[in-house]
Amino acid sequence: MSENEYLSQEELDQLLKSMNENEKVLSEAEMDMIGEIGNIAMGSAATTLSVILGRDVSITVPNVEELKLKDVKNRFSGEQVVVTVQYTEGLDGLNVLVLTKNTVARIADLMMGGTGEVETEELDEIKLSAVSEAMNQMMGSSATSLSELLGTRITISPPKVELVNFDDPNVSFPPVVDDPEKKVALVEFSLEIEGLPKGTFFQVIGAELVKKMYQMFASSREVEEKKEEVSRVERAQPMKKEKKEEVKKVEPVQFPELKEEKAVTLDKEVYGKLELLFDVPLRVTVELGRTKMTLKQILDLTPGSLVELDKLTGEPVDILVNGKLIARGEVVVIDENFGVRITEIVSPKERLYALRD
Repeated sequence: MSENEYLSQEELDQLLKSMNENEKVLSEAEMDMIGEIGNIAMGSAATTLSVILGRDVSITVPNVEELKLKDVKNRFSGEQVVVTVQYTEGLDGLNVLVLTKNTVARIADLMMGGTGEVETEELDEIKLSAVSEAMNQMMGSSATSLSELLGTRITISPPKVELVNFDDPNVSFPPVVDDPEKKVALVEFSLEIEGLPKGTFFQVIGAELVKKMYQMFASSREVEEKKEEVSRVERAQPMKKEKKEEVKKVEPVQFPELKEEKAVTLDKEVYGKLELLFDVPLRVTVELGRTKMTLKQILDLTPGSLVELDKLTGEPVDILVNGKLIARGEVVVIDENFGVRITEIVSPKERLYALRD
């Protein structure tokens, strides 16, 4: 074998360097997680922006990539708006958004009472200030959603909004990681504002921070699953007990109050008139309880959220016909189906008058 058939030390070093550069730091699960968190957190931010602009807003995640920080800067050209958010509690690190001047100009124009159809993309101090306020509210809403997803309190600093020229070779990009050679996650978002062309913006977050978020996310899901399992067991036990009691209490003698109610009848004249209506279908509703919530609380609801009702445990549920209260009862299980056993009922005359109201 000739000497030319062997790789030189320089070629070996170059090959190893190339292999290290292509080595993935983030797993597929971590990449999927950051995309899912982006969908949920930015979905909440989209709702906030929709309220600010008075138009429907949709934000989704079409793509997530793993890159070196130095390579991220090469993705952008010209002047872009960079929004930097510092995590102050729950997480440690930076969250950076990169938006086009056109997108920011449209948002600013809508906030200032315009139509969003801008003739120029130039951004003055007033427009940047308006967008800064919008970003402050959006990222605050996003942090709230992130807190629920990760199962811990997440707080952020007020976003810093600045105009950055990426054509400048000496451009300073926010230090998402402490070394330009380190990997980051580049999350692409699709932004749709009602009545305006579709746009995009990007999020840059360090790989180590992504891994930390994944650990918290996995732990939070494990805790939720355990809670759900305990809840299922607790719900199943009373159901089984209730079902046994139902079998024991089916005899009429157990409910003397119902037998007494049967003795109460309407006048013959009234009963005769009602016979023509006996086949009319009515909507029967069992109301477990009620509560009052603000619009913000409604918008913040996510799968797994708890809604506290005004009824106490064991308190009778209301039975309504066409929205009118006619009886009260308790929830039971009959052959794996839910049912209601009536424990209190108003008189026939009262029921008739209630239906008339």
